[in-house]
Amino acid sequence: MFKIFNSVYSPLSSRSESPHSDGDDDEHRRFIDGKPCCEDGSSHARPRVWDRIPHFSILLPWVLAVLNFGLFLHQYLASPSELACARLLSPYSPAMEADIVEYYDTNFQNEFGGKSPYVGPPTPELEERWDDLWSRGTIELPIDGPAKLNKSTEGLMHAQKDPNRGYTAVLEVFHHLHCLNQIRQFTWKDYYATHMADWIEKDNHGIVDLNVTDTHSIGDRMHVDHCIEALRLQIMCYADLTPLLIEVDDNSLGQKADFNVHHRCRNWDRVAEWQDAHSIESEMRRQSNST
Repeated sequence: MFKIFNSVYSPLSSRSESPHSDGDDDEHRRFIDGKPCCEDGSSHARPRVWDRIPHFSILLPWVLAVLNFGLFLHQYLASPSELACARLLSPYSPAMEADIVEYYDTNFQNEFGGKSPYVGPPTPELEERWDDLWSRGTIELPIDGPAKLNKSTEGLMHAQKDPNRGYTAVLEVFHHLHCLNQIRQFTWKDYYATHMADWIEKDNHGIVDLNVTDTHSIGDRMHVDHCIEALRLQIMCYADLTPLLIEVDDNSLGQKADFNVHHRCRNWDRVAEWQDAHSIESEMRRQSNST
């Protein structure tokens, strides 16, 4: 039994007694040295992470360049158009839905005391220019238009009084121009009475919407007050933040305002053309001529 007990396996004794003890010792040393054997008997050290850093540093600038280009391309493609911005910042309008909005940059020509075809003492030609500017008729708002404007349809007038059609409306820019013209005319009320009464009486009551024979007309005063309020609301609502520069002026108070202010404007011709093409009054005239 003593011999059996001594024959129990022991890793120390088996290494010394095995005929392959020299090879086993080599393997053991490689294991301790951290150099495992390959199947072909060769040994190679395992690559360490920091051994790869030089290769990664070469690729890093290219990776960053690709990422930056991708980010730029995404931002460029994702940027909304001017029309999309205009729709986002404006209430619903069929004109806006028709994609007529187009912007351009310009400097106003509005020097103090400067000339304009829309200022000066009233003349028949001046009155007609203002009338052409704002008096362009009404348009038809689609059936779902009032809801998009958060308005009720109760009491609204249908286009050509047809209950199957949309509703009669005016683009507010033309109302604002009408109001500005009304205030302009009110400031010349005495002039109309003394210089243009016959012209107004003849067939131009609509162009000069004033009672020029009554200098204290309550209706005229109410109309002008309404227009002043309409323009005040408009100006404060849109709150133009464009800087108006101040210039040095040695001939006056030492300074003066530069009224040739830089602006980004909507293309007026496109607005006017769309209005004329969709005027209910123009439609009625075409229908009348066809019959």
